[in-house]
Amino acid sequence: MNIQPREAHTEGEDCFTLCVSSILNYKEITNFLAVWKQCGMMYHEDPERGTPKLVPTYMTVENEFQRIHHIDLNIVRTNERTEVIQEIMTLLQQNEAVIVWVDVFYMKYNSLYQLLHSSHCIVLSDYADGQFEFIDDFYHLKGNMDEQTLFEALDLGQTPLIREGTRYRYATLDVGNAVEQVKEREFYEMLQQNHEIMDGISGQLTKQVEWYELVNPHVGLPAIERYIDATRQHMQDSSALTEEYLDNMYGDLAGISNNRYLYGHFLREGIPYNPDISQLVETYEYAAQRWNLAANMTLKSQYLDLDRRHHMLDRVLGKIGEIIALEQEAHDLVKHLVAS
Repeated sequence: MNIQPREAHTEGEDCFTLCVSSILNYKEITNFLAVWKQCGMMYHEDPERGTPKLVPTYMTVENEFQRIHHIDLNIVRTNERTEVIQEIMTLLQQNEAVIVWVDVFYMKYNSLYQLLHSSHCIVLSDYADGQFEFIDDFYHLKGNMDEQTLFEALDLGQTPLIREGTRYRYATLDVGNAVEQVKEREFYEMLQQNHEIMDGISGQLTKQVEWYELVNPHVGLPAIERYIDATRQHMQDSSALTEEYLDNMYGDLAGISNNRYLYGHFLREGIPYNPDISQLVETYEYAAQRWNLAANMTLKSQYLDLDRRHHMLDRVLGKIGEIIALEQEAHDLVKHLVAS
């Protein structure tokens, strides 16, 4: 398979999104970024730690890809090492690219090699003579790795993902029934569904987030205020502001920023139906920038002492409070658009 790293990335793409984009681009799906179409907000609490979480998604990514575009994303989670390796080898022999989750601790080119156990996504595109060809668009890299390195890296047992209960994970994309054009009715239905979620109507809400039941969920714009309040309460114990907690907080805020950036690509599909949608794109892109600022401030706080860390997080929550007005502005624009 002649899959090459893309020359340019788009704001909002993380390692998994980049893998999806590489494969869809290879399979000649033109506007591959428009497949990211859910835009909500949900507060809930970590079932083990009780810490506050804020996420922009409310349905599985598999359902998201099926909606409108009819792309089949199949994510396999298992603890059977031999089975996973055999299945991946078979898929590559069938000329099928495979997204794999790996532990960067074993990836020699990664900046965290031999330093930290953390999950990362790459695309496997070929296998020959004991070498796996891979693409890591996050690093603009195409290379090869030997069997032993890959087999070690596939084991997520020492990464945070092991909390989900499985050691191995891989995914494939089937575009055999794919539809690229976003029709007007489908576009407005998706817009309306996202609006209902942001309005706090949770009829479309999944009852699970990947692997666990939701704990104390709040949906829509009020979820942001709930997150701010819960985080302030959590901050009362400065010893709880560990690097792990801050890293998770950073991941949540960066995830919202990425979601808003990517949603803009779906929204652009609707501009031919109503030029006013361009204003909605601009509003969400600005919101994405502000969420990204809050995320980066959180990341910076990890390198501060406890007193300065607490002060920085106060500023982060202040920035999030300011973003509520932007999210409300976007919400009001959607209300006008779906009513017109």
